[in-house]
Amino acid sequence: MEKENNRKHIIKKVAVIFLAALLILTFFSNTIMNYSLPEVATEPVTTGTVSNKVRGQGTVETNSDCEVTVSGTRVIKEVKIQAGDEVKKGDVLFTFEEGENTELDEAQKALDDLELNYAKSLLKSAPDYTEDNISIKDAKAELQDAIDAQEKASKNDKALKKAKKEADQAKKDVAAAQATVDALQEKADAYAAVGDYDALDEQMATDKESLDAMKVQLSDLKEDQKKAQDAGEDTTEINRQIRDKETEIANKQEDITSASKKLESLKPAKQVKTDLATATKKLTTLQKAQEDKEAKVTELSSSSTLADAKAAVKEKRKALDALTRGLKTKKKEDALTAESEALDNEATQKSIEEQKEKVEKLKKSDDATQVKAQEDGIVSEVTCKEGDSVTADMPLAKIQLSDSGYIVKVTVTKAQAKLIRTGDEATVENIWDDSVSATVKSIRADTENPNQNMIVTFEVKGEGVEVGQTLAFAVGNRSSQYDAVVPNNAVREDSKGKFVLVLKVKGTPLGNRYTVKRADVEVQASDDTSSGVSGGVYEYDNVITNSSKPLEEGMQVRLVE
Repeated sequence: MEKENNRKHIIKKVAVIFLAALLILTFFSNTIMNYSLPEVATEPVTTGTVSNKVRGQGTVETNSDCEVTVSGTRVIKEVKIQAGDEVKKGDVLFTFEEGENTELDEAQKALDDLELNYAKSLLKSAPDYTEDNISIKDAKAELQDAIDAQEKASKNDKALKKAKKEADQAKKDVAAAQATVDALQEKADAYAAVGDYDALDEQMATDKESLDAMKVQLSDLKEDQKKAQDAGEDTTEINRQIRDKETEIANKQEDITSASKKLESLKPAKQVKTDLATATKKLTTLQKAQEDKEAKVTELSSSSTLADAKAAVKEKRKALDALTRGLKTKKKEDALTAESEALDNEATQKSIEEQKEKVEKLKKSDDATQVKAQEDGIVSEVTCKEGDSVTADMPLAKIQLSDSGYIVKVTVTKAQAKLIRTGDEATVENIWDDSVSATVKSIRADTENPNQNMIVTFEVKGEGVEVGQTLAFAVGNRSSQYDAVVPNNAVREDSKGKFVLVLKVKGTPLGNRYTVKRADVEVQASDDTSSGVSGGVYEYDNVITNSSKPLEEGMQVRLVE
C-alpha cells in the first residue's frame, strides 16, 4: 500500500514538472518569435484638410531689353562687353577707331567715384530708422497678440474644466441609460421566448372570424336538416355534418380561449417593447450628447495652455524692450557720426564741382569715339566684333534692363496649372528676405510640349534678386476636406498602383497579435507632410510609416517599443 502511494506521488511530481516545462517553453518560444518579427512604426488615419501647392524653379531674367545703336558709320575698335555682363548707366560698351578719348573715361570715372562716395556719405549722415520703427511696431503688435492669446487661454482653461465635468456627467448618463436598455432588452427577450404578442393577437382575431363563419355554416346545416325532415327525406348525412361542425366549433372555441389566456399573460411584453424603444431612443440622444461634449474637450485641449501663453507674453515684452533700447543707442551713435561727416562732405562737394568742369571740357573735345550704356542692365546679345564696320541705327548689342523688373519662367504640368491663377502670390522658398515677392504674371502652353506642359511666368520684385539666379517657388493654397488623411511616408506604390499598409490587431491568450493588410488607395491631394486619400482605409485605422524589414500582405509584425 505504501509503495502504491509513493508511486502515485512520483507520477504527480513528474506531471507537474512536465506541465511547468511546457508552459515555460510556450512562453519563451512566443517571446523569441516576437523579437524575430519586423518592427514597424504607425500613425493613425485622421480626417482633415490638405492644401494643394505647385512647386517649381527657374532662372531670373529681366522683363524687357533695349538695342544699342550708333549715330553714324563707324569701325569697331574694341568690344568691351560680352553676353552675360552686368552694365551700369554710363558704362562704355564699344570704342571706335577715330577720336578715342581715354582721358574722358578716366575723368568720368573719377567723377562717378566722387558722386558715389558723396551719396554714401549723405546716406550715413541721414540714417533711416524705418526698419527699426517697423520692427518695434511689429513687436508691439506681437506683444498685444500674446496678451490677447493669454486672455483667451485663461477663458479656455475655465471652459475646459467645465467641459470635462459635463463630459464625465454625460458618460455617467450614458452608462445609466445603457443599463436600462440592457434590462428592458433582457425582459423583452424573455417574453419573446414565450410568444409574439402581436402575432398571437392577430391569429386570435383570425380564429374569431373563422368561428363566426362556422356558426353561420352550422345554422345553415340545421336549416337544411329541418327542411329535409319536413319533406320526409333521409337526414343521416346532414346530421353527421352538423356533429362535425359542432365539434369543429368547439375545438376552435378552445383554441380561442387558450390564445386569450396566453395573450393576457403577454400583455406586459407589449409595454416592455414600448419602454425598450423609448429607452433606446433616449440612449442614442445621450450618446450623441456625450460625443459632442467629448469633442468639445478635445477641441479645447488642443489650444495653448495658460502657462504657455504667459511665457509667450513675457518673451514678447522682453523682445520689445530690447528693440527700444537698441534704437535709442543707435540714434546716439549716428548723431556723433553725422557731425564728423558733415565736415568731410563740404570738401567732397568742392571736389565734385571741379571734376564736373573737367568732364564737360573733355566731352566737348570727344568726337563720338565710344558708345555708353543708357540704362542699367545685363548684356543678352552682342552682334558685332572688333574691326566690323557698322552703320547708323544698326543694333550692336541687346541689354536686358534691370529697372524693368525681373521674371522667372517655370515649367509645370497641365494638371498643376489648373491649381494656379494669374495674379496669385507665390512664395520664394530659397530666399528668406521678406522684401522679395513673386506674382503669377501669365500661364501659357509650352511650345516644346503643348499637350503635357504649361509655362508659368512669375514677376519677381525685391532687393538682392540678380539675373541668372535660380529661384524656387511655391504657389497655390486651396485647402479641401478629406475623410482619410495619412502621412506622406505611409503611401507606397508598386506596379498595381498606390497603397498603404494597415496594421490589424487580434487578441490572443498570450497578448495582441499584429498583422499587415494592404489597402489600395487613390491620392486625391498632397502637401509637405500629408495626403488626402480614398479607398480601403478609414479614420482611426493605423497605417505603417516605417519598418525594419520589407513587408508583405498578411505578414506578422511587432510595434516599435
